[in-house]
Amino acid sequence: MFSLLAFITGAVVSVQSRIAGELTKVVHNGITAVAFSNYLGWVLLTILVFGIKRERQGFLNVIRALRARTLRPWEVLGGWGGAMFIATQSTQVPILGVALFTITYIAGQTIFALIVDELGLTTNGKKKITTLRVITSLITLIGVAVAVYPDLTSAQFAAFPIILVIAVGAATSLQQALNSRVNGVSQRPLATAWFNFTVGGSLLTLVMGVRVWTGHPFGSLPTSPHQWWLYSGGILGLIFIATTAYILKHLGMLKWGLVGVTGQLIGALLLDWIVPAHTGAINRYLIIGSVITLASVLGSRYFESRTTKKS
Repeated sequence: MFSLLAFITGAVVSVQSRIAGELTKVVHNGITAVAFSNYLGWVLLTILVFGIKRERQGFLNVIRALRARTLRPWEVLGGWGGAMFIATQSTQVPILGVALFTITYIAGQTIFALIVDELGLTTNGKKKITTLRVITSLITLIGVAVAVYPDLTSAQFAAFPIILVIAVGAATSLQQALNSRVNGVSQRPLATAWFNFTVGGSLLTLVMGVRVWTGHPFGSLPTSPHQWWLYSGGILGLIFIATTAYILKHLGMLKWGLVGVTGQLIGALLLDWIVPAHTGAINRYLIIGSVITLASVLGSRYFESRTTKKS
């Protein structure tokens, strides 16, 4: 069940990315586009968290834990990871290209996921770095590389942007680990997501303000009624954050990440089939890469279950 949820949230990310891309085209400013999408998600979360008694109780649980210092202030800063990803994506994709950005980001996320599990930073506890987990990670990365290969061949390799994107991939793994710790206190995924959106939105607002102050254009927000769906990315982000905070304690960071990447690739494949972003969006590399990634995750599940039975 939890693996299925991770797979679905990965597919949700594909839809969210497509919507964010379309909103950015209209606004002509990636930071502004995603910031306002985040604001909408935050407003909805605020209504739900303070309007539903159990969610409100979850919010108060976090506040009490912070006051009692059983939850440290830095543990609620997970939203910074998401904000850093968005800011880096909007500035580094033009330099590296989408393909190299994607494979570099997932590499950073996957490597740090192994470390997060080894250190036991999530509520799932410690999971040792084993040969099987390393091999599964490498095969998954190969699958992603195959999927983006047509664009990867024309990518520009630059040392500093690559290091930066790897670091941001690591930051987003830490983000989800911290969110799982907050959820361990709140016991309510929406309350957890509220803290994530509040922290992330604050950093996005700061970045957006600095960019405008330094001469970058603010952009033009869509106001036509038929463009309402362009703002739905924040709601999908809400679903992703809340669901992930809930399932991490059952899957661990690495398994969640690998299953999520698989869902993201297959979700992108289906999205390009149903609503193609451009001509030739679906190609044999995307299909083969998705199959490799899916086979890697399913193979890992099979061998893990055999190991568990033997022990």
